Amino acid sequence: MARIRPINAYKHERVDLEAQIIEAITRIGPRNVSEISRVTKAPVETIRYKIKKQLKNLGFRIHAEPNYKKMGLTLFWAKISFTPQHLTSAPQILNALSELGYLVYYGKVVPHGYYSALFALPDGRGDEYKGFLKYTQDIGVVQDFALVESLQTQHHSMNPRYFNFQIGKWEIDWEKVAMEKVRGVDDKQSKTETAVDGLDLLLVKELQIDALQHVVAIARKLKIHPKTLEYHYRAHVEGLNLIPRYIVRWMNDLDKSPPHSLVVTRLTLDGMSKDDSLRMKQATNKIPFLWSEDNLSDGTYVAWLMIPLEETTTTFDFIHTSVPDLSTRMNVGFIKHWDTAMYSVPHHMFSKRWSFDVEEMKVRFKKVIAELARKEAGKAQR
Repeated sequence: MARIRPINAYKHERVDLEAQIIEAITRIGPRNVSEISRVTKAPVETIRYKIKKQLKNLGFRIHAEPNYKKMGLTLFWAKISFTPQHLTSAPQILNALSELGYLVYYGKVVPHGYYSALFALPDGRGDEYKGFLKYTQDIGVVQDFALVESLQTQHHSMNPRYFNFQIGKWEIDWEKVAMEKVRGVDDKQSKTETAVDGLDLLLVKELQIDALQHVVAIARKLKIHPKTLEYHYRAHVEGLNLIPRYIVRWMNDLDKSPPHSLVVTRLTLDGMSKDDSLRMKQATNKIPFLWSEDNLSDGTYVAWLMIPLEETTTTFDFIHTSVPDLSTRMNVGFIKHWDTAMYSVPHHMFSKRWSFDVEEMKVRFKKVIAELARKEAGKAQR
């Protein structure tokens, strides 16, 4: 491998306490402060301060990753292009789909101009949802779309060993990165029949919003008896593995950071064989700020990275050096991170079972479009 940076670029090896805490959170979860204290040998109050204050101030966020498969939901990635007359209202339209159509994420991909959207659909409803998206195309809202099932999704915590917590910056020795072990595929999200209920989904939703919340505080917010909610947490959320892991990610405080300080990147490779996909994973899995990756049913591999601006060139050089034949096939897009949104598990679509009525979705969607048109007409008359 060509030398990207001198081996001794950094003066000393360092394992910060913060790095140990992040690694413990991914194994234990963020709320068991006593256990994190035990494994890191740091005082409880120090752990509590670093999790609630210091890590947050450095741009780290703790995400509860739901096990959609256990909830009877299947993930589908979509590419959606809007017609010219609906481009400016695309965020409002996509936000409406989070309310009526199982959307859990969207982001605009530049310079291509389409939106990458993630849907968590009730099992077996993929073809019907394609019919609904075809309807949005027929009425002139969506110009083009593709909807593909994700056969395997893997979420990743950042690798804290390459972050200098004392100065709040990444310090990456790419030669050392090349020697990292590949993180294995987690099998905790294998498909099994699990009976969830509305309280389970509310708990998951609240933990997605704030992974540090305690059950008693959630019960107070939802006006539910704490013992009832505690039972659902122990027996279902934990017992049924509805949240199999907590992910610690570096986001550099996206809402406040200058847009030029980081590059949210979407890498795709089409028509991948199993061997090609494995080789690509062996490269991307080593990157310290890889967020997630998917293998889609059409053979597409997708990787999401939150790249600090100063490491953009070295990141792509690392991929090229690792898999030169595959890197030339990559399609690279950048997410306009002020035109993106994440949503919690679609708990509001559940009442004893997941509701799914395409005709009702069409009616509600058409009302949304009509209301947006009325608002635009009102602005034009002012």
